[in-house]
Amino acid sequence: MKPKSLYHTIIILSIVGLVLPNFILAQEAPAAAPQTLDEAGSFTLGILNRLPEAIKKVWNEEALPVWLKMWDWAKPVIDPWRQKFLGLLGKEVEKRRPDIEKQFREERQEMQKDLWERFKDLIW
Repeated sequence: MKPKSLYHTIIILSIVGLVLPNFILAQEAPAAAPQTLDEAGSFTLGILNRLPEAIKKVWNEEALPVWLKMWDWAKPVIDPWRQKFLGLLGKEVEKRRPDIEKQFREERQEMQKDLWERFKDLIW
């Protein structure tokens, strides 16, 4: 590095170092602490009213795009495994379907019977 360019670099970094910290003064002043319980209550309610919208905004603008990018990156690796798992799961469900349907019918009849008993107890 030439001495002249080193000199310019030092000057620029010095100026940036002196100016950059002053940008904090341009920021909005922090909210004052509440003086009474009523002020504290209204301040808290204001925060609680804005909280769902803030969470929704952070989710839609920051978290969801990151998750979608991660899914796009991992999908080619995960998809073959997912298809294999769903295929095995489908075979097992089809194998157990008659037993599941029989159990479902029995439970439905039992619930109808219990409901009818409760209804009769209410009336009599």
